[in-house]
Amino acid sequence: MLVRGPFNLKWGDNLLTDIEEIDVEHEISSDDFETLQGKTYEVDGAYKVSATITLLASDIPSLAAVLPQHFVENGKTLSTGETVNHADGAIDIHAASCDESLVHNNLDIISCANPANVLRIVNARTKVDGIEIDNKIQKVMVKFVGEAESDEATIQFFREGTINVVS
Repeated sequence: MLVRGPFNLKWGDNLLTDIEEIDVEHEISSDDFETLQGKTYEVDGAYKVSATITLLASDIPSLAAVLPQHFVENGKTLSTGETVNHADGAIDIHAASCDESLVHNNLDIISCANPANVLRIVNARTKVDGIEIDNKIQKVMVKFVGEAESDEATIQFFREGTINVVS
């Protein structure tokens, strides 16, 4: 059965809209070991997953939904010393400090079926991966980096509403 779109993306509780494209990469590191008898074994190692989305909506509220670690509320101070004076706040992209905690959520890519098929990237954090500006629009590329625990899956496939949270 084909899994068809249109697709919705959800990161934590935030439904992401106006996305032009998504590029998912899943890699498994491996090493080859050769025996003296001429046989080769491929041994798998660590798994790595990421997804890069291109946001057409790149206003402050849209960016705050995917880059909460860089959001500065109205009345707070930017890293350069200015005070934000707008209800939307601002985005202040800077390197993380030692005491800054990273924000992780599951990224769900949800099909249009009922019940929907879901591809989940487990425990993903975000970072800016690029910005494109032309004479028509500004686009922001955001990369979701999966950082699942060592005993958890990196990606999951399931039907929406068919898995339960363990308490």
